[in-house]
Amino acid sequence: MNVPVLDCRSLPPADAGRAIVERFNALEPGARFEALVADYGPLLRVSLLEAGIRHAAELTAERGRKLAIRRGAVPAQGTVSGVHHVVTDGDSVWTCERGERVARIAADGEPVAVARVARKASHLALEHRSGTLFVADAQANEVIALHASDLRVIARWRAPGSPQLPLAAADGVVCVTGGGTGTLTIATPRRGGYSERTVEVGACPHDPLLDGAGTHVLVPCAGDGELVKVRLADGRIVGRTRVGEGPSHLARRADGRVYCANSWDGTLACVGAEGELVATAPSGGWAHAVDVSPDGTRVFVANFLDDTVCVFDAESLERLALIETGPYPHGLDASPDGRHVVVTGFGGAEVQVLDAATLRERGRVGVGRGSSHTAFCAGMAWVGCSVDDHIARVDLAKLSSTRQIPIH
Repeated sequence: MNVPVLDCRSLPPADAGRAIVERFNALEPGARFEALVADYGPLLRVSLLEAGIRHAAELTAERGRKLAIRRGAVPAQGTVSGVHHVVTDGDSVWTCERGERVARIAADGEPVAVARVARKASHLALEHRSGTLFVADAQANEVIALHASDLRVIARWRAPGSPQLPLAAADGVVCVTGGGTGTLTIATPRRGGYSERTVEVGACPHDPLLDGAGTHVLVPCAGDGELVKVRLADGRIVGRTRVGEGPSHLARRADGRVYCANSWDGTLACVGAEGELVATAPSGGWAHAVDVSPDGTRVFVANFLDDTVCVFDAESLERLALIETGPYPHGLDASPDGRHVVVTGFGGAEVQVLDAATLRERGRVGVGRGSSHTAFCAGMAWVGCSVDDHIARVDLAKLSSTRQIPIH
C-alpha cells in the first residue's frame, strides 16, 4: 500500500505545520500519510503537539525528517471552533470557544451572559478580587480584559506570538506567553486601563505559573529546555533553570516546589523554591499536563503520546502508578476536595475519573468529543468539549453527565 507523501521541505516551520494540519484534517479517521520537513525544530514540534498530531520522526538522507502520521478520530486541536477552556470562582463558570464567544454560566447550568469579543479566543484567566476576566485572542495577538459579571470589555492590548495562556496575579497584573515570538507580555493596571511591556524569554514559551509570593512568573520554554523566572514589576529575568527537553506545563506545591512536565524527553522535573533542580524522573511519551494533589503528596502527569497518566510521590518522584487513559489525555485536574482526578481525552468522547486515594479508575463518563479542560463548581466537574461544542457538567459522585450546555 502506497502511503501519500506531503513534501514540506521548502516551507518554514510555521507554514509546514499548517500544511500538515490541513492534510491531517482532510483525511478519513485511520488514514495515514508521511510528511517531509527540513526543520524539525521546537516551533514545528510544539505546533504538532498542541494540535494532537501524534507521529514518529525518522532522519532522512537529506538530514531532514520524515514524519509518519495517522489521522485520529477527531480533527486537529485548535482547528475546531468549539468550547475549549473553563475557569470558575466557585459560584459561576466562564468558558470560551476557539472563536468569538465568551460565556458566563451560573452554577445551575444556565448561561448568564454571552459576548462576542475575540477573533479566536484561546484560554481564560480570572482575577477574583477585581472581578476581571482575561481572554487571550491568538488570532488578533491581543489580550482582552472583561467585567466577569456581564462580559463588558474593559480594555485590550497587544500581545505578540499568538498568545494562548493568560495568567492573572492577585494585584491585577496579567501576563501571557507568545509561543511564536519567544516572548512574555506583562500588563499592569493603570488609571482604568493597562500598560503593557513585552520581554524575550526563550524559544517556544508555554504555560506560565506564579511563584508562591505572586511577584514572579515562571515560564517553561520548550525550545530551550529552561524554566525562566521573570519579575512581574519590571519584566526582568532573574533566573534560568535547565529542567529537561520540552518543558510545557507546571504545577506548584504549597512549599514552593514546582513540578515541570517535559514533553520531548518524557520526564517530570522537580525544581526547588530557590530555583534549583532537585530531581527528574521518567514519565512517558509527550509528558505534558501536570497537577499536584491538594495535600501536596502526589503529582499526576498526562502523557499525550502514550495515552497514560503517571503518578509520582511528590517528595521522592518515585513512580506510584501508571494508568491507561482514553486517546490523547489533554486535561488533568485534581478536584479541590482531593478525592478525584479528572482526565479528559481530546481524541475520544469520554472523561476518566480516578480515585485519588487508591489511584484506580472509578469510571468513564460520556461527555462529548474533544474534551479539553475542566473546572470544579457546585460539586460538579465542568468540561469543555471542543469538537461537539458544549460544556458538559459531570456529577462525580454518580459518574454521570447531567447536562450539556452550548454557549450560542
